[in-house]
Amino acid sequence: MDGRRNTESTAESPATRPHRRPSRRNEILRRTAHLFLERGFEVTSLVDIAHATGVSKAGLYYHFRSKQDLLAAIVNYGHEILEDEIRKELADCRDDEEALRRLIHTYALSITREDDAAFAVLAVEEMRSLLPADREQITHRKNAFLDLFRERLKGLAAAGKLCDVDISTATHTLVGMVLWLPKWYRQPGRLTAGQMADEITKLAMNAVLPNCGSSA
Repeated sequence: MDGRRNTESTAESPATRPHRRPSRRNEILRRTAHLFLERGFEVTSLVDIAHATGVSKAGLYYHFRSKQDLLAAIVNYGHEILEDEIRKELADCRDDEEALRRLIHTYALSITREDDAAFAVLAVEEMRSLLPADREQITHRKNAFLDLFRERLKGLAAAGKLCDVDISTATHTLVGMVLWLPKWYRQPGRLTAGQMADEITKLAMNAVLPNCGSSA
């Protein structure tokens, strides 16, 4: 496709991403996310979290009202990271096909990074543990993310570029396809995170675009 960016050569890999020193609060979120993922939210106590993060229980209460508040902060932090990266990726994109390709590739890279994969898994597996208000707010955020995919698919359909598929089904399938990655992909592996993102992007685009493989 004309003007299509080569995601494999230009995508920022975990090794080449600029180092951003996390704040103390964000360090707590990252370490606790991995702890929840390893042990489970219900059985992990604030004492466990304090030991893992090197912060006293009083220090934890300075940042968070409760364990559920901490979980909500973790899930929201994961969304913030992803949304920021996608915003930058789509800033100069005006073509629906290229925008969809960038969405899938950026999403796949984001949740295969070893330090960020926990956010994606917790956002799915621990939604039931959130307080109702937090669950509603995060669900709204998830729906806004789904809309990014849905609108690009609608644009492709309007231009006659989309396969004969139901847009809602395609939206959830594409997102779910990427979201499943942290459940089985581990680094180091046969494929790097960048190569895996390339593969997932190719599979996803071929699933919804006629003759996509011949134009890749």
